[in-house]
Amino acid sequence: MAVLLSAPILLSITLLISGLAKLGAREGTQDAMRSLRLPLPTTHASVASVLPVMEIFLALALWIPVPPLQVLLAGLVTALMFTYLVIIARALTFEEQVHCSCFFGTLASPTVSRTTLVRNVILNVLGLLTVVAAASGAMTTFLVQAPLGLIGLGLALLTAIALTAATIGGSVAEADADAATAASTAAADVDEDELLDYERSPIPAAVLQQPDGRLITLTQLTAQRAALLVFVTEGCGPCERVLDHAEEWIGELEHTLQVRFVFPRPLDQLRERTTDRVEGHALHDLQFTARTTLGGTSAPSAVLLGADGQLAGGPVNGGSAVIEFVQEIREQLAEAGVSGEQDATE
Repeated sequence: MAVLLSAPILLSITLLISGLAKLGAREGTQDAMRSLRLPLPTTHASVASVLPVMEIFLALALWIPVPPLQVLLAGLVTALMFTYLVIIARALTFEEQVHCSCFFGTLASPTVSRTTLVRNVILNVLGLLTVVAAASGAMTTFLVQAPLGLIGLGLALLTAIALTAATIGGSVAEADADAATAASTAAADVDEDELLDYERSPIPAAVLQQPDGRLITLTQLTAQRAALLVFVTEGCGPCERVLDHAEEWIGELEHTLQVRFVFPRPLDQLRERTTDRVEGHALHDLQFTARTTLGGTSAPSAVLLGADGQLAGGPVNGGSAVIEFVQEIREQLAEAGVSGEQDATE
């Protein structure tokens, strides 16, 4: 009996954590759907709002002690788990690796892999066992006759999950301690920098590959004009969100500075939808060398290189940060243009 009841408890815990993680990460959920190439993109925003609420509701409502209702809800949960399984299996067929926190929001691994598929298979098995537990009346019987025992079983499973996560994650957390300290220091520096001028430094030595296969150094690239480099990766939701702005940014900024979208894959291997948005404005970053040298830690990231051989802004990391960074550049250029017109008039 305890084994059978463990399935709905584990599934409820999973749904509750997943829903709560997504609740404050609507944009991240939309990025995940974009990464997974889900259809009907105009509905993604609505789904991102409804999905976490639905998961939380199913996690809690599953325990209403009415057997027919429990069977219905268990069937809905199983159907949801199967939908997730199909989506993940489909994503594994894509040419590029998909990056998204598809189930547990920001708590999950950002990369879709065979491990992700195995996890979803297990969730489907739990869904089927939950249907059996609901149909047999075991859930209602145990809930009504021995509620404290059910709570105890749930706490035991939750404790086991927490201890397992702590054991697995302990070494990772220890390895990342220095990185976390550095990040905190960097955040403090950012606050201080708001009161100071941007500290410029020479453009580092790094090379990018042009569409014709020739290599060009960052210094050569900016010999005549400043360059905005936006580092993106196909299969990454935030990157796709940034790429959607490509034509707008190129059209508005190209007459003032170069706008280049930099990919870790050779340009002739990019999808048609990608090349259509960045045609003539793409570069290849071999083994992430340029992005790493410039201080970018993830995709998307962006940096502004000056025509005087100095860094002019960035690097910034993350979809929203990149979009805000480019918007700031546009505003600064607009202000400079207004100022120039006033000087000319005077």
